[in-house]
Amino acid sequence: MHIRSALLVLLIGLFGSFQTLAEQWWENPPEDNEQFIYGLGQGNTLAEAQQQALADIAGKLSTKISSSLDRITQDTGVAYSDSVRRQIRSEIRDTELSQFQLVNSKVTKPQTIALIQLSRPKLATLWRNQIIETAGKLDPMLSAHTIADFQQWLALKKALPLAEQNRNLSVKLFALNGLAPGPDLHHLLKKRLAQQPMRVAIKGSLPKLNRALLQQFNQIGFVSCSSNCHLTINYHHSIEHDLMFGEYVSSLNLVYEVLEKKSLIATAEKNVQVTSIASHKSADEGSVSAVVSDLERRGLFQVVGLEI
Repeated sequence: MHIRSALLVLLIGLFGSFQTLAEQWWENPPEDNEQFIYGLGQGNTLAEAQQQALADIAGKLSTKISSSLDRITQDTGVAYSDSVRRQIRSEIRDTELSQFQLVNSKVTKPQTIALIQLSRPKLATLWRNQIIETAGKLDPMLSAHTIADFQQWLALKKALPLAEQNRNLSVKLFALNGLAPGPDLHHLLKKRLAQQPMRVAIKGSLPKLNRALLQQFNQIGFVSCSSNCHLTINYHHSIEHDLMFGEYVSSLNLVYEVLEKKSLIATAEKNVQVTSIASHKSADEGSVSAVVSDLERRGLFQVVGLEI
């Protein structure tokens, strides 16, 4: 009788211990493995707790980004700046990690605790399909080894954000499951554009505007050219003077023309009026400065009428 009572007490104690351990999953969440990444979070509601758990998973992936980029640099020689590293880590935090499942939850007023698991294979498949899709759009652009005209150059320039998305997804996939990424298409596009820039001539007689145009070239990736150029930016200007309420008035009319070889591909007009109490020369200088400011504010493509 005493033995049975002792066994009964022991079994009850063991059951209580197992129950306590089972209830304390929030203190000892499962370790990540090849199939799942686990996230633990808490909030005022279950939805908030799940969002915090997703943030926990994003943080785990984010910590692997730097080591993944270091490994890619070691294998390929392509170096990544701190800004690129920050950008990809930020994308991980902003990613809608939809391939998750609620494993457990506990309500302890006023907080709710949630444990979720994220399927590595499912998320990897999603990201891999997106990489394949973007690569399918970019590969044909890179297959042409020579940039023949402005439209081809512009297509490559416009493709940079898509190539950046492809690169970032490849790095995130590498951090997720160790799958080494393919060629960095963003790096290849930038390299192609740097090696084969648009050669552009400037024809116009306002030195200050010409200097401002050259600065725009540097920002865009154009190079100044005097012969055999891809594009020519030609501008004509005229200035009219007047006196108004004792002030000197300068009215500047400026017409831009963009030619590819000898074909006109864009045109735009700008009119500015500036007054000065000093002289017409001072007003003229102010009108040119206004044109330059407009160029710096709106950018070359918009100012000269090139649709991008």
